[in-house]
Amino acid sequence: MSKEIKCIGVLTSGGDAPGMNAAIRAVVRKAISNGVTVKGIKRGYAGLLNEEIVDMQKQNVSDIIQRGGTILGTARCLEFKDPEVQAHAADICRKHGIKHEEYQKKGAEICRKHGIDGIVVIGGDGSYRGAQALARNGINTIGLPGTIDLDIACTEYTIGFDTAINTAMEAIDKVRDTSSSHERCSIIEVMGRNAGYIALWTGVAN
Repeated sequence: MSKEIKCIGVLTSGGDAPGMNAAIRAVVRKAISNGVTVKGIKRGYAGLLNEEIVDMQKQNVSDIIQRGGTILGTARCLEFKDPEVQAHAADICRKHGIKHEEYQKKGAEICRKHGIDGIVVIGGDGSYRGAQALARNGINTIGLPGTIDLDIACTEYTIGFDTAINTAMEAIDKVRDTSSSHERCSIIEVMGRNAGYIALWTGVAN
């Protein structure tokens, strides 16, 4: 791996989470202030494989800190996942006569082609598996945990979790008023994938 980082890429992958734009802004502005060139990769790993790569300047991230979603866009990329984790992706590869690892090697080669020494990946567990694949192929990677589910180990908060809790709390407050008016009991279902933190935190808070 290269000792000196002169150019980094930044991408958002998987489901979008509130705060991703703020993270993109911080990465771009901090890197540029340290003399590092930044390239934005659109639509996550799918965009990387399609070489949807653009130069990022400070003005590109102006007035985005309060916006939801992600200005870089995001997409699921089954081809980039570990075949043991995503069997469906392996079937796609076999159907087209492509070895699964070739997608991951291609992603690393595209990074080198565009002079990208390292990538900042903003996303959840699937995004991290993609980052791990790039690291195995010689690309420096850093992960910023971005998921409303809070299901990333070794971090107290993930980007988007606090907003998800507050959004759920506001909705539940409104539903509770209506339930009380009609003398009914309402069952609320929230997201969380395989983790129950949103349900737990909103339950305690409300």
